[in-house]
Amino acid sequence: MPDATSPVLPVGAIREALEHILASTDFDASERNRRFLRHVVEETLAGRADRIKGYSVAMAVFDREASFDPQIDPIVRIEASRLRRSLDHYYLTGGQDDAVRVSISKGGYVPTFTVKEAADPTIDLPGAALPASPPRPADPVSIGPPEAHPVRENLGRLPRWLPWHVILVAIVALVAVWRLGALPWPPHAQTEATRRQGPAVVVAPLEEGDAEAARLHLGPGLTREVIAALSRYRNLFVFGNDTSLQPAPGNSADALARQLSADYVLSGTVSTTPDRIRLLVSLVDARSGRHLWSQSYESPLVPARIVDTEADIARRVVDSVAQPYGAIYVDKISGLTGKAPEQFSSYECVLLFHAYWRRTDIALYPSARDCLERTIIDDPDYADAWAALALTYADQVRFGIQAGSGVADPLERALPLAQRAVSLAPNAPLGYQAEHLVFWLRHDVEQSFAAARAGLARSPNNAELLADLGGRLCLRGQFDEGLPLLTAAFDRNPGQSTIYRLGFFLAHYMAGRFEDALTEASRIDQRENRFTHIAQAIAYAQLGRKNEAAAELDLLLKLSPDYGDRVVSDLQDRNVAPAIIRAVVEGLRKAGLSVPNAGI
Repeated sequence: MPDATSPVLPVGAIREALEHILASTDFDASERNRRFLRHVVEETLAGRADRIKGYSVAMAVFDREASFDPQIDPIVRIEASRLRRSLDHYYLTGGQDDAVRVSISKGGYVPTFTVKEAADPTIDLPGAALPASPPRPADPVSIGPPEAHPVRENLGRLPRWLPWHVILVAIVALVAVWRLGALPWPPHAQTEATRRQGPAVVVAPLEEGDAEAARLHLGPGLTREVIAALSRYRNLFVFGNDTSLQPAPGNSADALARQLSADYVLSGTVSTTPDRIRLLVSLVDARSGRHLWSQSYESPLVPARIVDTEADIARRVVDSVAQPYGAIYVDKISGLTGKAPEQFSSYECVLLFHAYWRRTDIALYPSARDCLERTIIDDPDYADAWAALALTYADQVRFGIQAGSGVADPLERALPLAQRAVSLAPNAPLGYQAEHLVFWLRHDVEQSFAAARAGLARSPNNAELLADLGGRLCLRGQFDEGLPLLTAAFDRNPGQSTIYRLGFFLAHYMAGRFEDALTEASRIDQRENRFTHIAQAIAYAQLGRKNEAAAELDLLLKLSPDYGDRVVSDLQDRNVAPAIIRAVVEGLRKAGLSVPNAGI
């Protein structure tokens, strides 16, 4: 029902919006939640919004008996939460340009209908108080001619005097014709490289292991949540709910894999105890049947919070499978052995970048950079390739890599690459991570932190961004904010680069907890990174273990023979807080390194 500030919308326009939602593959609701949405919309349009209660919905949509008690059976509350999530997902994906929007606020089941404010004068509603549009990312530095959108460009030329509902009908008609193929798709939608830049994953319907799991419909609910979480990873091609949950007898993991030519199948079983939900899930190579990974996840069983619990379990599953250095990465990176980088696909080039990035393996740097240079030409819409290339150029400055790139100022090259990545994929985290690093190396610390926070606002569980921001906050001595981010990063992706543990090391070292500092330093496995040896040398020195400190110092000087003369400038170039620089220099001197007095 419209609120006091909403324009009064024609019933026909609302019904068209409803049908558009229900027909969209981006609306990932179950069949009964589609009935749920249709029921509450039609009841509201019929003037019976006051009758939409948990009891009436249970009877009309979920086939409950007259004895239904919403205090005992939480089915309507659970499914309403799932329906709200499906609507949120729809308006973040295929429905982001819909003129009429349908929503169901928490605490009730009556829908509201609003009009999205247009970015150009396509829809004109005189006198209507519309909500402000969310801020858009800043325009990036241009690296090529912008790609025109054939429908949106023409809509911008519509005359303002046309009635808004006529324009709305025209929009729906254009989209329908477009989908039927009478109008050309944007060029990037036609390429196989764009359709499947990375491996294809199908989620088999998660089985329900007991009656309570079946009563709460945990299998379909968790399956949908896992698919939604996997879909956020743009390097994966993920088959949607309609594929995974189709009511067919051959819907087993093996049958789905054969039918769809998938690379991986994720399957599992969900069960309950009186107070917990447990999911046992496995990843299988769809072609060989080889079992790659399995793990169990548990969460408290609270009926009123079932949907939030499903989302949390799904996030943990997908973090383990799909994040960089997760189960799919481990399998795919092993398949690159013996294959020349010139033969890599776009996805494999990004995979090679992650192999270099995880350990800062300088030997891989030229191949990764050259592979990415080729990728942005062959696959110019691949946002992660632009971001990865920006990060490789930034590393020339960060680690002093001399790789014959022919670029006079790598940071000047890196910034527009990062901005291009954000422009191509405003909700993907890697572009923001690249901006974060480039601004950091340009000594624009506030802009660097702003880029990382913008990325986390769109992808709050991304382990790499959490670790990058947390680690650099620690370099600035801001441990109260940085350490929780680092902890969350390693909770979400324990297999990521161990160099991020420098933040934990510094926190212990600055607090005088030198044994704990040494433990953290020993967990860093990047022996070609000088900061590994600096951390261990100063921790050993503070503990009085002179021989071990001297050994680490020797390894440091093999990597950087003149490091004693430039340690202060090196740390200042990395925006390290002055107090931390003084503490590191004091530790290096105690380890036996000659450091000139630079007035610090």
